[in-house]
Amino acid sequence: MRKIEEFFARYEQGANNFDPDLVVSQFSEQFMGADPNGAACLNNDAAFRAAIPQRQAFFRDIGFRSARILAIESTALDERYTLAKVHWRMLFERPAGTPRPFEFTISYVLFDPGSGPKVVFYISHEDERQTMREGGLIP
Repeated sequence: MRKIEEFFARYEQGANNFDPDLVVSQFSEQFMGADPNGAACLNNDAAFRAAIPQRQAFFRDIGFRSARILAIESTALDERYTLAKVHWRMLFERPAGTPRPFEFTISYVLFDPGSGPKVVFYISHEDERQTMREGGLIP
């Protein structure tokens, strides 16, 4: 499972530096995302790439400081697919000087075509916007 740990080390890096090249390299050409509100089919295209700096600006505006993986539980489903349940901690400071950690879990299905794992599906187990609302980060 070393490949999975290395993949998520890079994924964590992308979650912190919002590097579009890094982020898009970790998703398949098409992928699905889901949360408690439903699911969406997405394309790893120019619109996805353009959304990354927008997310960075939004997170900066609400006091984002860091994202850190606390734990990874991975299960090989077969030779090419892995299910990884990842526990995250995101740190925000809003107001400035007041650290506010938020913890959440995302399950990822990764596909490795032989050149390294890529996200083909993820489920955010918490409603990110609702959590941010309840935490006072957004109205």
